[in-house]
Amino acid sequence: MKQHWSSGFMCRSLHFMALMIVCAGVIVTSMFTRRTVSAGEISGHASGHASGQAAGSNATTDNSSLHPEFPAGDGREAVMRLCVKCHSPNIILAYGQNRTGWENTITKMARLGAKGSDEDFTDVADYLTANFPPTAVQKIFVNMATDKQIAAVLEISVDDAKAIVAYRDKIKGFKSIEDMKSVPNVDTKKIDAKKDSLIFGAGAPTPPAS
Repeated sequence: MKQHWSSGFMCRSLHFMALMIVCAGVIVTSMFTRRTVSAGEISGHASGHASGQAAGSNATTDNSSLHPEFPAGDGREAVMRLCVKCHSPNIILAYGQNRTGWENTITKMARLGAKGSDEDFTDVADYLTANFPPTAVQKIFVNMATDKQIAAVLEISVDDAKAIVAYRDKIKGFKSIEDMKSVPNVDTKKIDAKKDSLIFGAGAPTPPAS
């Protein structure tokens, strides 16, 4: 009887130990798997975050596709960042100036609230002076011009200019020279010949500071 009990006890002990070993193995495996997955998640999150930051940075600074009429060069980004906040950059296209004229205009804009560092304003002056010098070419904002102004610039009759204005108002403004050339019976050659005088888009033709 004693020997039978001893054998039963040993059997139960071995069974219990085996069960403990299996449980311990399951726990260790579970912890290892969780740790591996967590590390992968962290790595993926960090990678995604870095990619998002890079994309966000590019989206903020890369505006080269905006306003293609402004040539690439040092100072362009500063012009887009400082000037566009207050008015359409198309105003710049209407008036060319020398260095003194642009510096006076920038000083006026700063007084009116334009925010930027001294380096920003210097970059703007350098860029505008290099790319928008004084010009004798008369320019008009096509979407704001009267029929008489359009007639004078394009050297066409007032009646033809009135047709351009009527079509312009019908389509709620020209977005490009191609839109203007789509006016029925318009002399497209006259428009092409005066394309440097035509400014499209919004923006009041405010004269530069003197």
